[in-house]
Amino acid sequence: MSENNKCEKPFLTYEEQIKKLRDEKHLEINDDTKAIELLKRHSYFALISGYKIPFKRKDGTYQEHVSINDIYALYNFDNELRNIILEKILIVEKHIKSLLSYSFCKKYGSEQSKYLDATNYNYVAKNQEGINKLISDLSEIVKNPKDYKYIQHQKRNYDNIPLWVMVKALTMGRVSKMYSYLKPEIQTDISKEYKCVNENELARMLDMLARVRNVCAHNERLYNYVYQKGAIEDSYVHKAINIPRKNGIYKKGKSDLFAVLICLKYLLCKEDFADLIVKIRESLSILYNNSSRITPEQMRKYMGLTDNWQDITDIELK
Repeated sequence: MSENNKCEKPFLTYEEQIKKLRDEKHLEINDDTKAIELLKRHSYFALISGYKIPFKRKDGTYQEHVSINDIYALYNFDNELRNIILEKILIVEKHIKSLLSYSFCKKYGSEQSKYLDATNYNYVAKNQEGINKLISDLSEIVKNPKDYKYIQHQKRNYDNIPLWVMVKALTMGRVSKMYSYLKPEIQTDISKEYKCVNENELARMLDMLARVRNVCAHNERLYNYVYQKGAIEDSYVHKAINIPRKNGIYKKGKSDLFAVLICLKYLLCKEDFADLIVKIRESLSILYNNSSRITPEQMRKYMGLTDNWQDITDIELK
């Protein structure tokens, strides 16, 4: 056996997986047929490995009376949470694409050569590699727009693809990067469209939302999300909702899912944000109804929520 294979887990049939969960891990499974159907539809790795953490003891066994249905309830909640968050991020994405293309073209015009020119970005040393990569990616779309009929049409009829057309083909991640590379005066022109957000805060918020969008798009676990790049800036919301500090640093709302909600508080209109909070609250209620083995206190901990997290809806930004 090779060194790389020594730690690999052996293949188990569905029946063997059920036996392991019941006999070794002490997970309650009352209906083998239903449990096997869940494993077939969602896989052991995605369902069990992905959502077991809140239900397990330190020795690896499950807490008393935890069943596979409890794990499935959390799995379903996370799936719904991704749908809710993604819906709102897409609103932000459409808005920022519109603002970015407008501000850039107002400054440089609508010729595609302008957004393919590195001198029209903040071409300082730390940005140069990223800007070159961005321009390379944009140039490739211009040269070979086979996946984008609207770009093909623009190229064929006008031999020019203005930025307001190009941005539709860009991912949220690329748009976030593009914003971060713009010259400061264009960043400021864009950020002033959002109440109480400066250009640096907006850059960090867009980066976080782009990463969360990828989590949602790839069906990765979201409820205990952690922003690996750092943290968002301190905001009025952190202060207004009275988040406790440790060593001067807010204990919640910096790199967790609550930080994502804070970003959306600043970047969505009031109606869209209120709808977001209502939908999350309703989804949590369904989770608690479907599983008595996970508590509101646990979920607030995993999601980084304060006890009064729903008050964020009524906070007036300053």
